[in-house]
Amino acid sequence: MSISSSVPVLRGDQGTELRSVGEELLLRRPDAELRIPLTAIARVHAERRELAVELTAPVGAEPTVYRVTDVSAAAAGVFADAVNAALPERAADGEPADGSALVVTRSLVIDDDEEEDADENDVRVGMPSKGAWLMYTGFAAVAVLAVVVGLIDGDWGRAIATLLLGAAGVRLTHFAVMTALMVWREWYLPRYGITVDGRQIFREDHGDTAHAFTSTDGVTRRILGHNKGKTVRIAYHPRDPAYAIICSGTGDRVLTVIVCVVVAAFAGLLDYGTYQLVLPAF
Repeated sequence: MSISSSVPVLRGDQGTELRSVGEELLLRRPDAELRIPLTAIARVHAERRELAVELTAPVGAEPTVYRVTDVSAAAAGVFADAVNAALPERAADGEPADGSALVVTRSLVIDDDEEEDADENDVRVGMPSKGAWLMYTGFAAVAVLAVVVGLIDGDWGRAIATLLLGAAGVRLTHFAVMTALMVWREWYLPRYGITVDGRQIFREDHGDTAHAFTSTDGVTRRILGHNKGKTVRIAYHPRDPAYAIICSGTGDRVLTVIVCVVVAAFAGLLDYGTYQLVLPAF
C-alpha cells in the first residue's frame, strides 16, 4: 500500500532527509542514500523531534533502527501515523524477515578508486586556467618592467617598489576580473541556462562536500560547494554543461558586487601607482 503524497518530508540535522516514495521510504544522508521498502519496516516511532524507523528482525535478533533527529515534532507525528497505517499486514504466526537485508544502500562517498573520474567531472567555480595564465603573464611583465627601471635609471629601490606594487596590482586586478565574471555568471546562467537541483555527495578523501548534477548530455558532474546539509540549485550553460555555478541568494550576490567594486578600486590605485613609478624610465 503506497503512502499519500500529503505525507510531509522530514528534514533533520546534518542534511538528513526522509520522505515517502511509492511503497518505500527514501532516507538521504550526506554520505549515503537508503531505500527502505515498507515490507522491511516493523514500526515507525515519533518521539518529540525525533523519528525512528524500526526494521523487522528475526526472533531474538536486534532490529536495525534508522533515526532522524531535529525534525518538526508535528511533522514527525503525521509521518509516523501515515507510514504505520500503510504497512502491509503480516501473519501473526509467521517468522519476521530480516528487514535490513531488504534495504538498498547507495553510497555517495567518492573513494580513492573514483577520484580520477571525479576530478575529470568536477566543475570548479573559481579561477579558470586561462585566467591563471593571464595573471602569471602579468607578474612576468611587472618583473621585466622592474628590471628595466633598475637598469635605465639605476634606481633599484624604485625597481623593487615597482615589483612589489605592480605584483599586488596584478593580483588584485585579476581577482577583480574573476569576481566580475562570477557576477556575470550568476546573472546570466539562471536566466539563459538550465537550472537543476544538486544532489549532495561527500568526498571521503578531502572531507568536504560537493553536489552532483546530471546535464542533458547524460553526464553526471560534480561541483564543489560549501553548503553542507543544504539543498542547492545549479545552473549550467545548455551548450557547455561544464560552465556551471551554484545559484546564490540575493544577499550573497549583492555582497559579491560590493567586494568586486572595492577590490577594483584598490587595484586601480595600485596599477596607477606602478605606472607612475615606471613612467620616468621611458
